[in-house]
Amino acid sequence: METIKKQLLELYAFREDVQGLVLMHNMERFPFHTNEYVFYLLVVSTSDSVVRKVEHLEINHERIFVRTVHIRELESSSATQNRYNLMDWLMSGEIIADSEQYLDKMKQQIIKFPNKLRDQRKLCEFSGYLETLFQAKRNLSVGNVLDAYSQILISIHHWANIVLIEEGIHPELTVWKQIRKVHPGVYKLYEELIASPETIEQRVELVMLACEFSVMSKMKICCKYLLDIMSEKEESWSISDLQQHPHLHYIVDDITLVVQKLVQGHHLKEVGILNKDAQDNVIELQYVLNN
Repeated sequence: METIKKQLLELYAFREDVQGLVLMHNMERFPFHTNEYVFYLLVVSTSDSVVRKVEHLEINHERIFVRTVHIRELESSSATQNRYNLMDWLMSGEIIADSEQYLDKMKQQIIKFPNKLRDQRKLCEFSGYLETLFQAKRNLSVGNVLDAYSQILISIHHWANIVLIEEGIHPELTVWKQIRKVHPGVYKLYEELIASPETIEQRVELVMLACEFSVMSKMKICCKYLLDIMSEKEESWSISDLQQHPHLHYIVDDITLVVQKLVQGHHLKEVGILNKDAQDNVIELQYVLNN
């Protein structure tokens, strides 16, 4: 591995735009995987021409997957899934080049898991939780039991992530191994869904009831980031306003569902605004905090 590191450092030494390099050794590869890579390299660049560039290299007969990202993707305050993946890469890999200790400082910041990042991640997970729960209910209502099962399984995965984040723990790929130690109740629900002797439909219904209850109990804490943004002004917010907010673009597809649930939970109030550009009888529905 030392030889690989040396050659990679030499390969990128001349590039002034490279802010840092993170190398991850794939220790769990399987011999029957024909498209495997022994090493994964994350290249953090300051060049505006970089748009999620991917390369496949081979050094000393070792296959290397190289992903180049702009530094903005790491600096962004948004909680996109792509950024989560980059954070995981940074945490799991070895920083082999780091201009001005930039990546090391960022790694330490991630370890601290500040409240703002927790709130962003909870909102992101909660929006996914609502969407998959809604899809599960819709599928079950029309008899698509297996589709409902698939969706409710994703729902409780989001739920498990929320619980871990509340405990200040970064969710990993092995989330059920993590949650078993942190919250046996959620893990037990997962077991009931996948291994109960009841019919699939009965299992889905049982878990769905538990999820419906948790939605109401966790709504305010999971939506704190959104509610804080909406408190920045006294005027009402339209759905379009929220979708276009730079810190909410990562839940743009689910924002309507989140807002509807917040209205149902009496955390937001729906108000009617006369649309000046339309006919007199057209009213736009907007939202304000329900203080």
